[in-house]
Amino acid sequence: MSTSQPMVKPFTYLRIPSEDAKPVEELHFNGHTEDELRHTLTRCFRQSLLSEDQKKDMARHLSEKANESAKKHAVKGGHDASTSGNDAEPPVDVERQQAAMIDQFLDEASYEIIPVTMPMRSTQYIGTSLYIDDSGAFKDLPLNPRASKLAQREIRGDAFLLSNHDDPALDEWGRVDCPLQRYEELYANPPKIAYDPSNQAQMTQAAMLRETETKKISLEDYEKAQQAKEDGNRLFAASDLHAAVQAYSMTVDLTDGRRDLLPDEEAATQLRLSALLNRCLCFTRLKKFPEALKDAQAAACLDPKSLKAHYRLVHALCGAQEYEAAAQACVQYSQLGGAEEDVVAMRKAIAAGEAETKKTQKQMFSKMFRS
Repeated sequence: MSTSQPMVKPFTYLRIPSEDAKPVEELHFNGHTEDELRHTLTRCFRQSLLSEDQKKDMARHLSEKANESAKKHAVKGGHDASTSGNDAEPPVDVERQQAAMIDQFLDEASYEIIPVTMPMRSTQYIGTSLYIDDSGAFKDLPLNPRASKLAQREIRGDAFLLSNHDDPALDEWGRVDCPLQRYEELYANPPKIAYDPSNQAQMTQAAMLRETETKKISLEDYEKAQQAKEDGNRLFAASDLHAAVQAYSMTVDLTDGRRDLLPDEEAATQLRLSALLNRCLCFTRLKKFPEALKDAQAAACLDPKSLKAHYRLVHALCGAQEYEAAAQACVQYSQLGGAEEDVVAMRKAIAAGEAETKKTQKQMFSKMFRS
């Protein structure tokens, strides 16, 4: 059985010193195995030794954890340590035992990995993480303000910033360069989400999001989506709105996935956008405003600069009697360069809708309190 590990190609990574006066340093890993990379990072962290007081604190902490674990095992096995036998236990050298526990802990637990950005489509499937000393608190290492800002939590001691490419649809993983520019961009605009590997719910949600990005679109399905769109247009022209909705829905379903892996991503995205907008129009005419609103929002999200998407959004919001949101969408449509006559018509429709709603409410309350 082979024990060989995947080879790691040479790449650049960064060292972020805890002292602000020291610049962020670009380092180069010459490539070999992940074990060698781990050894390289671990060696740096082990240089920060514990003081005597810190050793005592860590020994006390590790002893408590060991005792707690032993009690759990004793309860599970129905074993009472106090009555386990009459043989006298040999004397224990507590200091030597604690020193051994500390050495073992430092050998096994060298660093902690904190995700800064996850490998998602929005990051071109580049994930970037901080590698920090997981004994930093025990060692009372100095606070690292720059690394803390990236992680959005307290980081102590020097930290390393590494990147990897991880595309779930292609089942590819590998180390890639983490240039100084990436650090500068992250420092200037820290991620809105602070990832915590110990937060199981958060990690599960991130994994589920990545799972949606594994869906490939075959060329056969793409051709079916194109045909369904043409069928939808033909049915719409024939005023068969229900059948048109089904045809457009087929296009929407078949283009849900990794359009970036198709030969022409832009054409595939435009096909999906067109199907969403056309289905939205069908729903609006069928007075199914919640469905129309959902499609309009999806279209605007897919192409934030689409005038037609914002136009459909205003009308869907009016149909759903969400006039305040409709007014905001109208402003966005105008700012994007929408035709002035359209904007005027939208504002009139919004004002008329609000007036009608107030009139209806007034009549309803009048009946309720009529003597």
